[in-house]
This record gives sequence, C-alpha cells and structure tokens, in this order.
Amino acid sequence: MGEMVGAIAHQWRQPLNTLAMSVQFIEDDFEDGLIDEKYIKEHSIENMKLINFMSKTIDDFRNFFTVNKIKEDFKVRENLIETTDMLIGQLENSNISLEVTDGDFLVTGFPNEFKQVILNIVNNAKDVLIEKNIENGNITIDIQTVKDIGVITITDNAGGIPQDVIDRIFEPYFTTKEQGKGTGLGLYMSKMIIEDNMNGKVYVNNIDNGAQFILELELINV
Repeated sequence: MGEMVGAIAHQWRQPLNTLAMSVQFIEDDFEDGLIDEKYIKEHSIENMKLINFMSKTIDDFRNFFTVNKIKEDFKVRENLIETTDMLIGQLENSNISLEVTDGDFLVTGFPNEFKQVILNIVNNAKDVLIEKNIENGNITIDIQTVKDIGVITITDNAGGIPQDVIDRIFEPYFTTKEQGKGTGLGLYMSKMIIEDNMNGKVYVNNIDNGAQFILELELINV
C-alpha cells in the first residue's frame, strides 16, 4: 500500500503543478486582455486532459487491488505495461530509464497477483539504483518464448546482489534494506505467486553490471 501511495503521488505531482500554474496564469492573462472565447476553450481542453489523466490513474490503482477470485487467461505484456505505467513517474524522477521489449505470450493465473510480482521486482531494482547513486540507471524487461515456456527477464544495472545473500533473498522476512524500509516479504510472496499459483519458476542471478530476475511461465496454446 505504501508503494502504491508513493506511485500515485509521483503520477499526480506533475499534472497538479501544471494545473496550479494554469490557474495562476488566468489572472495575469485577464489583466493583459488575453482571455477570449478561444482562450477559454483551449484552456478548458488542456486542463480536462490533465484531470482525465489523474482520474484514470485512480482507476488504474483501484483495479490493481481488485481481488481475482478465478484464474483467467491473460497476456503478460498488457499487464506489464499497466504496472510499469504506474511507476514511470517515480523512475523518471530518479533518472532511471525503463524499457519493455515487444514480446508477448498468454498465461493462466491471477492478473493482479502477477502485476504485484512485477511491481515488487521493478521497485526493488529502482530502490537499489537510487541507493547506490547509479548514473544512467536502467531497468529492462525482456519478454520472449523459449520452446513451450514463456520467459520474462527483468535486468538492472545496479551492480548485482552480494554473493553472501543472493541465495537467501526469497526467504520470508529476509531483507537487505535498512530497518523500516522493507519487510522482507515482497520477493517471498512473488515467488509463491509465480510458483504456487501460476506453476512457474523464479530465478535470480548476477550479470556483468547488475542483477537479473527470470520468470518462467507455462504457455497457453491457442
């Protein structure tokens, strides 16, 4: 919930600032004699775009917490994009770029649980990039199929996970974050969602300049 509130704050900050400036300009523009029917229409259209964006943000977050009672078939890319869109404000604010490749595949499970897995892994990567003050931070999400398995690879350039803890990061209540900044349950729950609820597998390893989380999921043949 805390992460979601933080994401909402970042998503809303820019449009709120823009709306505030727009309101402040009205008085100055009125005094300068710039306000006419055309001005009002253009002003209303631009402000309504911002308001609709903020309204959609609330709908996205509300849907995120909707409990799925029944497993359903869904495409992973659409759910990935919906999740990363909620985080883009925080990432841009921290000068972290995010790339999602064009692949896609169909799986069975609970879409919102899957979103929480992606949210958790991407948020962890973001936190480490910020903590280590990595310049040109980058998170890449690669989607592809290998034979009859769908593979999602989430990679960052934050320097990797220390070897003395990498084998423990999926344990419950284990966290490398400072006290008060992590419960140690995020990756544990992510592993349970992928392996117990979606019959998949989760791996993690270090690459040259960062960490790499790999999700393997059973494909649906259509």
